[in-house]
Amino acid sequence: MLPDKNAWTFEHSVDCGVPAEFAWNFWTNVSNWALDPDVESVEIDGPFTAGARGFTNSRSSGRVEWRIVEAQPGKAVIEFPLKNAVGRFVWTFEAMGGRTRITQRCTLHGEQAGVYAKAVGPSLEAGIPAGMRKLCEAMEKSARLD
Repeated sequence: MLPDKNAWTFEHSVDCGVPAEFAWNFWTNVSNWALDPDVESVEIDGPFTAGARGFTNSRSSGRVEWRIVEAQPGKAVIEFPLKNAVGRFVWTFEAMGGRTRITQRCTLHGEQAGVYAKAVGPSLEAGIPAGMRKLCEAMEKSARLD
């Protein structure tokens, strides 16, 4: 297969002070995804499993549809269909002695990936680290309350 010359990739990790099982269970409850003030709601059509579909209602982007391509404890792959491209977010949760390293790897592939990368790449690269910090803080706060 030829490499996708239009592909864009960004990856970021955070170390979070909660066990991996807790982090995974917190994150797979999609109601916990509404950490950003731009997100009005997140919904899924059933359990967090491969094949499930969902959508995020965003104040700035409207309704964004997605589907879970892979879901197993510690790893999930979520795809966002775009016109002539696909956005893919791979999440991993790595146990580190009572803590968890959470990694989000984002890619854009397809004929129009370069166009989308120019349009949203800079904001994703700025927003993902901040969003992941908020996610970790929310997990740690929830763990203290349990």
